[in-house]
Amino acid sequence: MAFFGFKDLSSLSNIDMTIYRYVTQNSDKVVYMRVRDIAQNAHVSSSSVMRFIHKIGFNSFPEFKAYLKNNTLQHKPKNTKFTYINESNFPKDIETRLMIVANTVFQSDNITTVGMGDSAFLAEYAARRIASLGFNTTAVTDPFYPLHAKLGNTTNNIIFCFSVSGETTELIELINEFVNDEDVKIVCITSNENSSIAKMSRYVLNYYEKTRRLNNYYDMSSQVPVMYIIEGLDRILENMIKK
Repeated sequence: MAFFGFKDLSSLSNIDMTIYRYVTQNSDKVVYMRVRDIAQNAHVSSSSVMRFIHKIGFNSFPEFKAYLKNNTLQHKPKNTKFTYINESNFPKDIETRLMIVANTVFQSDNITTVGMGDSAFLAEYAARRIASLGFNTTAVTDPFYPLHAKLGNTTNNIIFCFSVSGETTELIELINEFVNDEDVKIVCITSNENSSIAKMSRYVLNYYEKTRRLNNYYDMSSQVPVMYIIEGLDRILENMIKK
């Protein structure tokens, strides 16, 4: 569910989305702010902030802050012995990002998931899940696969790139030909939002996870956050199909 329980993100203007992102990323601070403080930090006008608050269903600023305060307190990560994933593993606007990407997938004709090494298994898993929902989906795990030739005569494509580091050379070379292609939208799933692949992508679904290597070679980093992103995207797509 979207933050504030508001789901119709497509109805929000660019200014509304600027405020939405600022509030969701700084909810613990916003609960103590005035309208003009939010406006100043989000680089919008105070009247824009109030229009946004009314648009998402609140009658007043105090009502908005009361909801935000309760929601922030209820969703604080809990320290438990067997907690392998929580809100701290993701950007605060991850639900918004997933919603935007899901809308893009829903309108696409062809979906390709690509990944190398350990990420290859995740690319295949994502492709199978999305295909199960009725979307034309293909997984590519071969760095020499002629992807450009395959998509050459198609339009309205989306490519999901799975890379923990976001610096996989073979993957960079594979998607490089699509960076300026208007018929292809690239989505990156990575732990490094400032990586080369992230910068080449239209959308970035990043997560935070400490890198662990065995004998300085074998990557033992947890892939649980990636699974969360895949299944979170699937859940949104499934709900969209049912409507």
